[in-house]
Formats: sequence, structure tokens, C-alpha cells
Amino acid sequence: MGNTGHRLRDAADTAAMILLFILNVCYIFTALGLLAFGVIMLPAALLGRTGLLVITTDLAPLPLLLISGGVLLLGLGMCFCIIPVCGASYGVLRRVMKTMEIRAKQRSEHSADTSDDADESGEEE
Repeated sequence: MGNTGHRLRDAADTAAMILLFILNVCYIFTALGLLAFGVIMLPAALLGRTGLLVITTDLAPLPLLLISGGVLLLGLGMCFCIIPVCGASYGVLRRVMKTMEIRAKQRSEHSADTSDDADESGEEE
């Protein structure tokens, strides 16, 4: 494969690593945002249900309570899954980096073999 193919593979691997990082950051911020929203809304909905707090919304108190509880549980579940998700992403990152190292070694060996063949053919003449 030519030099352009190697550069395209390296660019694709680099883009994959960058996208993986961006996806991890988005996942973490989404999980923490949902957890924070649920932590704020569930007590407010409970206090609104008891009459201690006035919540102005178009939703009835019970659906508001169920939605805020669901958001809290979703955020909490996503926060518990941050460690496995980041661990799996780290495994993919290591595999991509190892593949890039293997390709670089193969390229260097191939270029060394090619230059040795050129030197040998020049000596025979």
C-alpha cells in the first residue's frame, strides 16, 4: 500500500480517538446533568405535592413527581455506568494505539527492506 493509504489510516485512527473522547465527555456531562436535574426537581416536586413549595407548571403534581423521579433514576444509573463506559473506551483506545504502533513498525521495516533491496541492486551492476 502506498504512503497515502498509510496517512489515511493514521488520520482515520486519530479521528476515531478524538470522536471517542468527545463521546465520553458528552456522556459524562449528560449523566451528571440528568443527575443534578433530578436531585433538584424531585425534592421540589415533593415539596410542591405537600404544599410547602409553589411550582408553576402545566403538569399535574403526580406526573411532575414521576418525571422528576425518573430523571433522577436515569441520571443515577448513568453515573454508575461511567466507570464501565470509560473503561471500555480506554480498551478501544489502547487497541487503536497498539494497531498504530504495529503499522508504524511494519512501515519502518518495509522501508528498510526496500532501501536494502535498492542498495543490493546498485552493487550488482
